[in-house]
Formats: sequence, structure tokens, C-alpha cells
Amino acid sequence: MNTKKIIVDILLFILMIVQYSRQYLNPTIHEIIGICLIVLVILHLYFNRRYLKGIRKGKYNRKRSLMLIINIAFMVVFIMTCILGLLSSQFIHMGNLTTIYLHKILAYLSIIILGLHLSFNMNILIAKIPYKKIIFPLLIVFGIYCMVKVDFWNHLIGKYGFSTVNGNILINSAYYIGIVLMIIVLVNLDTLVEKK
Repeated sequence: MNTKKIIVDILLFILMIVQYSRQYLNPTIHEIIGICLIVLVILHLYFNRRYLKGIRKGKYNRKRSLMLIINIAFMVVFIMTCILGLLSSQFIHMGNLTTIYLHKILAYLSIIILGLHLSFNMNILIAKIPYKKIIFPLLIVFGIYCMVKVDFWNHLIGKYGFSTVNGNILINSAYYIGIVLMIIVLVNLDTLVEKK
């Protein structure tokens, strides 16, 4: 087990979640975290270079193809979010209101893709979760509740500002974690069926 890779992945997840609590972050802090995310993604890709080298090798079944599509989509959305974020930076001032809203929409789209990305990369761990028939429905209900609390749909279509204020940064972050967990569970619902 690569300890550095695990640390990078955990930091990447935490900082991505914190970024969705934009209303609680000073603009400079938000931009610094964004730069940290770029560095961490580069490190993440470095630690997963074996996967990148193996993309052209072997046969592709439906699951492997879908995983590749999700990974490419995640990278494209992440890069576009970063470019729009940099253009909208308080220091660069090259963006406009459209740039800011596109940055936000892509950021919210990335949380869905993050859930899908983790669903395929954590399936072995998910399969080992006990009491799935109780835990999974609870996580789905909690995820729906979280989506309502942060008004996720309206953020995704760019209806208004970057984040809904819901108490404090920890509570707000918990809502976004709930959304990611719900997506992971929905993708892995087949693990509820007993394997004989």
C-alpha cells in the first residue's frame, strides 16, 4: 500500500469538498486551495501512472470502458473548471459573469463525476461493508436530503451563487460528502444481491 498515494487521495477529496463551501472561504483561500488541487491531481496521476500506461493494453469490457469514460470526463471537467477559475481569479481579471457561472456549473458537475469515479475505484472496499441492506438505503435518503439542503440542482444549472449557506463549513461539507456517498451507493446497488 502506497502511503503517499493514500495521503494525496485523502487531501484531494477533502480539499475538493471544502471548495463547495465557497461562501465560507475568503476568495484568496478559495484560489489557493484551487492551486493546491491542481498540484494534488498531478500527483494523483503520477501515482496512478501504471493505470495510464495500461489504457491501450488489454481488452475492454463494459465496466472498464465506462470507467475510462468517467475518468476522461473527470479530467476534462476538472481542467475546464481550473481554466475558468483562473480566468475568474481576483488577480487575473480576465473572466466575466459567464466565466464565473460556467466555473460553478462545471464544479458542481464534477461532484457527480467524483462520486462515479470513486464508485469504480472503491468497489472492493464497498463490497466489504456490513449491513448494506440497512446502510445503503440510509445513505441514499441522506444523499437526497443533502441535495435538497444545498439546492444542488439549481447550482448545477447555474441558477444562482456558488454555495448555499447552511450553518458552517463543516455542516456544508458534510452535505456534499453525503451527495458523493449517495452516488457511490447507487452505482454499487448490485452488491446488495447475495453472491452464491
